[in-house]
Amino acid sequence: MAKGDSLIRELGLSEALSIGLGTMIGAGIFVLSGIAAEEAGPAAALSYVAAGFICLPIAMTISELATGMPRAGGSYHLISHSLGPLAGAVVGLGNWLGLTFATGFYLLGFGQYISYFLPIPWWAAVLAGGALFTYLNYRGTRISGRIQNLIVMALMAILLLFVGKGLLSIDPQLHRPFFPYGWRAALAVVGLIIVSFTGFEKVSTVAEEIKRPGRNLPLAIVGSVIIATLLYGLILFVMTGILSYREIGLLEAPLVEAADLSMGRIGGIGISLAALLATASSANAAIMASSRIIFAMGRDRIMPSWFNEIHVRHLTPYRSILVTGGLATLLAIAGQAEVLAEISSALFMVSYALLSLSCIVMREARPLWYKPAYRLPLYPWLPIVGGALCLFVITTMASESQVAGLVLVLAGVGWYYAWARGRTEIEGELTPLLARERPLERVVAAAERMAISRGREILISVANPATVRSLIRLASTLAKEGTKVIALKVVPVPSPTPLWAAQEYIESKGNKNKALLRKVKEEGQAAGIQVDTFLRAARSVSSGILSFAEARGDIGLILLGWRGPMALSRIRESTDKAIVGGAKSDVAVLRDRGLGKIDCVLIPFGGGPHARLGLLLARDMMTSEGAELVVLKVVPEGKEVNMEGEMLSLRKMVSNVLGGLREGVTTKVVRGRSVEEGILAEIERSKCDLVVIGASEEWFFKDILFGTIPDIVAERAPCSVLMVRKYEPSAVSWARRVFKRMGSKDV
Repeated sequence: MAKGDSLIRELGLSEALSIGLGTMIGAGIFVLSGIAAEEAGPAAALSYVAAGFICLPIAMTISELATGMPRAGGSYHLISHSLGPLAGAVVGLGNWLGLTFATGFYLLGFGQYISYFLPIPWWAAVLAGGALFTYLNYRGTRISGRIQNLIVMALMAILLLFVGKGLLSIDPQLHRPFFPYGWRAALAVVGLIIVSFTGFEKVSTVAEEIKRPGRNLPLAIVGSVIIATLLYGLILFVMTGILSYREIGLLEAPLVEAADLSMGRIGGIGISLAALLATASSANAAIMASSRIIFAMGRDRIMPSWFNEIHVRHLTPYRSILVTGGLATLLAIAGQAEVLAEISSALFMVSYALLSLSCIVMREARPLWYKPAYRLPLYPWLPIVGGALCLFVITTMASESQVAGLVLVLAGVGWYYAWARGRTEIEGELTPLLARERPLERVVAAAERMAISRGREILISVANPATVRSLIRLASTLAKEGTKVIALKVVPVPSPTPLWAAQEYIESKGNKNKALLRKVKEEGQAAGIQVDTFLRAARSVSSGILSFAEARGDIGLILLGWRGPMALSRIRESTDKAIVGGAKSDVAVLRDRGLGKIDCVLIPFGGGPHARLGLLLARDMMTSEGAELVVLKVVPEGKEVNMEGEMLSLRKMVSNVLGGLREGVTTKVVRGRSVEEGILAEIERSKCDLVVIGASEEWFFKDILFGTIPDIVAERAPCSVLMVRKYEPSAVSWARRVFKRMGSKDV
């Protein structure tokens, strides 16, 4: 597989942390905190800390497994490909049901807080919430993914404010005795509230979409556990220092009451809002994550392939989402928060124990393809201790929860032998066959990925079929010997759909996109160049292009096309603007008006880095097409200048860039009412086929595409306009702007 052929990685550390915290900071703290304080007293704060410490070695174990097997699917993928399909069936079904039970618990918390505000029954709010979050995931509304990050930031801010203000309002007497019901009661609470921490594992479900997984994946997984542990412990410490543990069980919303006492009515409203956001965020994220698990099981034939279907229009695993959302809503209607939480916790503890075993198996089997970028310390004691602690937590739970968890585990075993055993093709590292043969396949694939293309590359973004011919035409004039031309079509995919699933879907059924890429190849052949085409799924077009370019590493120029008006509102929301501002390579945007044979190229030139890049590109076009090159400088009317001196200065700058003045290069200095008016007038006089214009210095500061002058010229010119931006590291760009000489403003 050539470099850049893997799935596009778009998620950074902050986005990965948001996935973990977005699921963790939810009903677990807003609903269970009161129950925990009622059963353990002030020691409930230590119960949350203990739960965090139990999850910490599991987080490090998952970090190693996920960086060694960085593919979407979470615990199900990690366990099934290490321990085999039987363990995968148990964990897959357990994780799906565990998350579904947790979703029901989150929906129940959401409904209770809604009814706290509005005069409607809690069950009606649960039904409405379940329908809403299922619909959002079914439709794949991308706004839900953007809102998730904002919700997490808002939650953190509100809860930190509550802790900060609450620490000043604590009554030490309320913390005496700290263990009113003994340490056994505090340990027993761990089994109830540990469901609050299960979100950290969800980061591994998007392992294949995270940038620099060797660094960001462990930081996100372990970091989310540490952040949540500190936050939960402080919240319980504050709440039990403001409210008596004897009275907490009588209150409908203890955290809201504590905020009322420490921060006033505004604080209570803020915590109530945070509770709604948290339970909504957790429910939405849990439906997305759990539907991915059963979707993956359908792909591996551990569950019927009926679940492994993607919606034709929305590109979402709609059947998995509908089943998961519907079942979670029915569970929430039962109204048993503690039961839902503990059953979910029991299933996750089984999963975590098997993950610890998986790490030991992978270390001992040593398959050639298993090369984790992160290795957990204190092996093998850390996974052994982590797995043992998870099993111990199960023993602290209510007998009903233990029995329910055992029944569901046995159901997974029964399902495997009754249905999945003869259908699935998964093999674990425990089998000699995988140890002998699969490593060879992985080594070959790894060797193919190591192939590095020679020379610089031009990347064309294929979005609008109307601009394809002009972009290929332009690329053919710029491609030198050894330069590869690459065309990329990015298909935006909603958050509920794993990228690997979307990638498989668009490759097998994306006939419209494939036809467009075939047209690109045909246009390339007509222009006399070979174009390599790529079809990729990504969360957004801009992030997909930027991540693809960064992964390849050899992209020297990104070519984009623009059709239609350049209205400010359209520029602000455009994919091009995000790429122009974020690409770590040169970028050129063609304002296409039907680019054909290029006989004359006009370039306004002021000497800055963007204009110098434009001049070099214009020179390549001149050489390739045999075109005339007109280099222009505009002097505003009314400005007293020596026109002869301006001409000499212009020729000197052009000569420095081109290595001497060449035949076919004409330099002009003209006057105009404004720079843009002078450029537009010269375009009419010269009858040029293409204008190449560098980004204005203003583009760094204004909410526009390339700056005032280039955008005006591109909008009003009668011919095609190529707007270019030279990539400079931020430090270089800042220093140049500070120290540049007066009068050298880049147009």
